[in-house]
Amino acid sequence: MFRKEKTGDLHMKKMGTVQRKKMSERVLTLLLAFLCTAALLFSGKPVEAEEAGQNSIRLKSEEEGAAFTLYKAADKQDDGTFVLTKDFAAAGTEVNDLTTDGLANLGAVLSAYIEKNHPQPVSTMKITDGTCQWTGLQDGLYLAVGSLISRDGKLLEFSPVVAYLPYTDNGTKMRDLDSEVKPPAAVPENTQYSVYKVWKDETGAGRPDSVEVSLIQQDASGSTVYDTRVLDKNNNWTYTWKNLPSGYIYKAIENKVPQGYTQTVIRGRAKTIITNTRPSGKNTLTAVASGKLPQTGQLWWPVPVLVAAGLLCLLVGFWKKTGNEKKTGDRH
Repeated sequence: MFRKEKTGDLHMKKMGTVQRKKMSERVLTLLLAFLCTAALLFSGKPVEAEEAGQNSIRLKSEEEGAAFTLYKAADKQDDGTFVLTKDFAAAGTEVNDLTTDGLANLGAVLSAYIEKNHPQPVSTMKITDGTCQWTGLQDGLYLAVGSLISRDGKLLEFSPVVAYLPYTDNGTKMRDLDSEVKPPAAVPENTQYSVYKVWKDETGAGRPDSVEVSLIQQDASGSTVYDTRVLDKNNNWTYTWKNLPSGYIYKAIENKVPQGYTQTVIRGRAKTIITNTRPSGKNTLTAVASGKLPQTGQLWWPVPVLVAAGLLCLLVGFWKKTGNEKKTGDRH
């Protein structure tokens, strides 16, 4: 009698252990399934979602009533880089990883492009009580261009304001930009203007036989194309306009940047030097190569997908193990 009771107790304990094991298996299965689902749901999202329409630009100037027009020149990508918008794609200039000189060049190239092509702006604002402001801006690269001011028989020109949104200040992401606009400078009148083309492409392979450049004529009422010329070997890639009408500002711009090249410009008192450079290419460091986790702005979609795949493998392995144990138990 004693042995039967002991055997029954052992049997009950064994049954309880089996039930607890099965319950643990169910809980673990549900947990793994939940984690897989959550990973897949968030697989397409970057680390930090873009706060659409949360940026602003405020300009400060003592030129009360001066008009500034804002343009969006580039969109921000998921990897943190910027790409020229459709309206500015033909500008053919670099917009990423720029030095101070590079930013000045970017402003010069894009402002001349605007004066020739007149792309659609965000809007035009006037300085009122020392400021003007744009709000609700998407992430991207913006250019604020001030209209010319006619004063005492002279034309005054503002330097364009280049703004990357958002930007980083001492490690902190900033979405509101306050910029003090430099006072407009008087532009000397010229009745003669020259343009020079410079090539930086090593062997010159793939270089076009000629390029077209246009001379932009601008005053306080607006801008227009005054003349267009072809530069090639025959004129040593240069041209000079003479006997130009007075009372205007003149700038030269390349009409179409050759494929595979980017352009930079240097403007002097009566000349523009346009340099076409064939990029040599850049090495891209990945998170795996650097041994670091993806940083803000980089694509994270592969991470949760891989996590989900790993969890799925664990789940399949767990099911197989459970099935094998069940078969072994049945044989015993």
